[in-house]
Amino acid sequence: MKSKPLIIFEIANNHMGDLNHLSKIIEEYYKIKKIFSKKINFAIKFQYRHLPTFIHPEFKESDHSGVKRFESTELTEIKWKKIISTTKKKFDLICTPFDELSIDKVLRDGFKFLKIASCSANDWPLLEYLEKKNKKKNIICSLGGMNLDEISETVSFFRNRKIHVQYLYCVANYPTQIRDLNLDFFKVLKDTYGDLIAGISSHEMPEETMSGSIGYAMGARIFEKHIGINSENYTLNKYSCEPKHIIAWLKNLEHAVDICGDSKKRTANLKNEKKQLANFKRGIYLKRNLSKGETLSLNNISFKFPSQNGQLFANDFSKFKEFKLNKNLKKNQKILLKDVRVKNNKNILQKIRDQVRNLVFLSKVILPKSSNIEISHHYGINNFYKIGMCMITIYNNKYCKKLLFLIEKQEHPEQYHKKKKETFFILYGRVSIILKYYKKNILYKKKKIVLNQGDLQTIEPGVVHSFRSLGKTGAVIEELSSESNKKDSFYWDKEIEKNKNRKSFISTVF
Repeated sequence: MKSKPLIIFEIANNHMGDLNHLSKIIEEYYKIKKIFSKKINFAIKFQYRHLPTFIHPEFKESDHSGVKRFESTELTEIKWKKIISTTKKKFDLICTPFDELSIDKVLRDGFKFLKIASCSANDWPLLEYLEKKNKKKNIICSLGGMNLDEISETVSFFRNRKIHVQYLYCVANYPTQIRDLNLDFFKVLKDTYGDLIAGISSHEMPEETMSGSIGYAMGARIFEKHIGINSENYTLNKYSCEPKHIIAWLKNLEHAVDICGDSKKRTANLKNEKKQLANFKRGIYLKRNLSKGETLSLNNISFKFPSQNGQLFANDFSKFKEFKLNKNLKKNQKILLKDVRVKNNKNILQKIRDQVRNLVFLSKVILPKSSNIEISHHYGINNFYKIGMCMITIYNNKYCKKLLFLIEKQEHPEQYHKKKKETFFILYGRVSIILKYYKKNILYKKKKIVLNQGDLQTIEPGVVHSFRSLGKTGAVIEELSSESNKKDSFYWDKEIEKNKNRKSFISTVF
């Protein structure tokens, strides 16, 4: 089952420094959580600032709006402990630290997630401190107010340190007007960074109820919303929602979850769809009398509406199939599936070409418009899906670039090169590589490496290597090497080299 979207209820300073007011907020939004928890997950987010060191001494107790806000809503350590102990019984907890000492506090207090605010997304001293203190905490980071170059720097910072971060598209206008939401930029980020772009942190007017549903349809799975409640003593800011706003927003999101559904369930619905469509398809009827053993052709059949139960459809008839009658039939009779023997003549190479086309589509690789696919079936074409590979050579002169395509769980057998040095760059999917090192035909070292999308592995001349795709998606590998010569490819299993018909070629247009 697919994972539920996560809604982060951002309290920020809307607790107003009042523990009773905060308790009312938690209770009100816990009621909302129970209404929608079947399809949506929820978390509560707080903020930490160590005010004695966070605020410059000259600004303490000043009229600066930010300082006044933080100082007037400051909570004691005792209150924080009570808040955390009671809230985590109802919600997962998230916290945003705005200074180094607050990072220590977030880690010490056991929050499930640490959230980096947009203003801190390129606060390098803070991020460097976070890296030193913790690498295992679940981290979410907002990207408000950043252009593509700045976003790239932040993503690279964490990626180079092997710290996994989920990023949120964010518009840092408080509040954000609808015309400034620009959710299309979320799609730009998603296309650029893939699943690293996990969701949206929003600050639109509370009356806006469509942003979540639209964002979900575009691929967002984490949403951050500022929340609170109005009272006689406290009034919310313009971008924080009351319960009535959140309920309307969540109803639309829940509806979007239902509409978008689960792609894995698509197959289960196809049977009923096919049954429905059969009511509109043309059936195959005879133009004249035919005898047992005769072949159906456009000369002796016609396609007419309606089709009947068990009948051959016009959709079944193609140049790749041969239909021969099992019995004598008369003019205008319907032809049932049981009345014919079907021989599918579609070339297996064409099926393989279709699968390579699908991998090209999924991986979004760019190929020359006209490409020649080299199909390796080392132990015969009937064993291709177990042992085999497809390859397109992009360039080969002094240096070489190839694309290697592996079908689901397909394996390439042990091979080595005496001259060629090659580097594998994983463009799509996951690949397992086994490297074997020999001296005078004696194995002295063996390594197994799992490569994910974006990983590199160089293979030196003389190293025996085999590889296979992992998972159900197949894999696409970019091979970069010195010039490739077919006389420099040697298989460890000599039976493969004896098979002179282990290669097939098929042209295609992408």
